[in-house]
Amino acid sequence: MALTGKAPFQAVLTNGFVVDVDGKKMSKSRGKPPALMELVEKYGADVVRLWVASEDAKEDVPFSTEIFGRVGDSYRLIRNSLRILLGNLSGFDPKKDAVQERETLDQYILAKMAELVKTVREAYESYNFPAVYHALNRFCSVELSAFYVDACKDRIYCDSEGSPKRRSAQTTMFEILDGLVKLVAPVLAFTAEEAWQSMPGGKSTSVHLEKFPEAVMPAQWSDSEAARWEKLLAARGKVNEALEEQRKLKKIGKSLEAKVQIKGGGLAVEDANLLEEICLVSGVEVLGGSGGVEVTVFPANGKKCERCWKHSESVGQNKEHPNLCGRCAEVVLSGSSS
Repeated sequence: MALTGKAPFQAVLTNGFVVDVDGKKMSKSRGKPPALMELVEKYGADVVRLWVASEDAKEDVPFSTEIFGRVGDSYRLIRNSLRILLGNLSGFDPKKDAVQERETLDQYILAKMAELVKTVREAYESYNFPAVYHALNRFCSVELSAFYVDACKDRIYCDSEGSPKRRSAQTTMFEILDGLVKLVAPVLAFTAEEAWQSMPGGKSTSVHLEKFPEAVMPAQWSDSEAARWEKLLAARGKVNEALEEQRKLKKIGKSLEAKVQIKGGGLAVEDANLLEEICLVSGVEVLGGSGGVEVTVFPANGKKCERCWKHSESVGQNKEHPNLCGRCAEVVLSGSSS
């Protein structure tokens, strides 16, 4: 200050004491607190870093094995999300296989990814690391693991290798993975680098030399599309409730054993195929209408395809592959299965 007339820093972060589960300062008199390297050796450096990020450092920071257990669960969720995305990109070359046109579901998850990027960037810039932790945790658990990845399985595993729908999903997963790895890198430094080096496409030397992703909404996204998705997800919730009731009654097992009829909710008849995809059923009929959503569950038509597990009336129509549906038989015969 005396030499330059200004502070030699732009911002200062302070932190409270590390306390036990009772909120009391950890000290030798209350039992020797664990050394940092003991925690690193037991949990891994990235879990320790994630624990620090998950707590509000402006307040006293609680420490316990239970807290580390929860943080470890969150770490494994994020790591598994990266691993699943990487696995689904097997054989994908972004320089040759990436596509511009995206399926509706892919546009949705890209919009959610743009929201995540905006939230995480703002949180980093304000040193709000707990907000980073919670935003990443929620995106990986709610948007990816519990929704998008499941809804894409049929396209990824059962469509032909180069089908436009499959390439749309893979291109989207590549972009999400690219953004996620960069977003987690300041906290999960080693995990991010490991994932970065495993990504297809000949990445740069290190993720830590990359710029942060920008929050860019997909070109096809709009307020009306967002409103449409609110209706679709509300209907999906009702469908899941109805399917669970049928499981309890032992009328169905897997959701693919069912077809559903949906009335109300402001849905369009044209939404049927998309609802079939996101609800993981073997058929959807949309009756239209406003008001509350009403769902009726029926046994799916046709037989079960041994390849995709969907029930279809086309199973048995191909003499060479009598146990496959029309789509799967065509893929197998073409020799382009994924």
